[in-house]
Amino acid sequence: MPDNLDPEFASLAHRLADAAGAAAMRLFRTQLDIETKDDASPVTRADREAETVMRDLINATFPDHGILGEEHGAERTDAEFVWVLDPIDGTRAFINGIPLFATLIALLRDGEPVLGLNAYPALEERWMGQLGARTLHWGRDGTVRESRVRACPTLKAARMCTTSPDMFDAADAVRYAHLRAAVLEPRFGTDAWAYAMVASGQTDIAAESGMQPYDYLSHAVIVTGAGGTITDWEGQPLRIGSPGSVLACGDAHIHAAALDALQAN
Repeated sequence: MPDNLDPEFASLAHRLADAAGAAAMRLFRTQLDIETKDDASPVTRADREAETVMRDLINATFPDHGILGEEHGAERTDAEFVWVLDPIDGTRAFINGIPLFATLIALLRDGEPVLGLNAYPALEERWMGQLGARTLHWGRDGTVRESRVRACPTLKAARMCTTSPDMFDAADAVRYAHLRAAVLEPRFGTDAWAYAMVASGQTDIAAESGMQPYDYLSHAVIVTGAGGTITDWEGQPLRIGSPGSVLACGDAHIHAAALDALQAN
């Protein structure tokens, strides 16, 4: 078992993903009321119900564990183990009927991400990483395979995914523009799918900022377990208090070059 993690943690992560996915899929492509939160992001009944079922399962299974969720806040976050939940990452995709939304689940031990699960219920695929173990991919055909990043010869040959070019504040937009000019081509609209594709060797870079812990902590384990490198834009490990910028690369040399591009004046 990787790094002496309780095997029940992985089992629970899968059950959380199953429950959240079922709650989301019951309402996918139905007519939903859409609210706007204080940060101007949309939220629906599906987001809230999916997080509620996950929190109920965690509290029933590990009542001493902490929880930080996008929709229902924090409880016991000073605990040794804390679950970090995004019930529907990509709510804008969800409300537009686009199947790239995901349930993101991370488990922290003393603040360090030790387990990450990204589940894409509409696509029937998921990726799980655990500290010290290879990331696994569950395909829609029922197969389970190790997930591996790909090598890339130069930054100029790299393909990059970003959710939206509009996600950056003024300072980060300037930094991102330097990176965008240095790669082969960017793709947009990917949400959390970008990190699964880095981990699977389908793309080379995922670069974003303005993110919250529930947006990025699961990716930290999944990309690392597939052989990739993932940090913030200053090259620091991703933790709950990180500044919200994320750079994930399949190739360590490309990551170093991309960091240089992000620091360019």
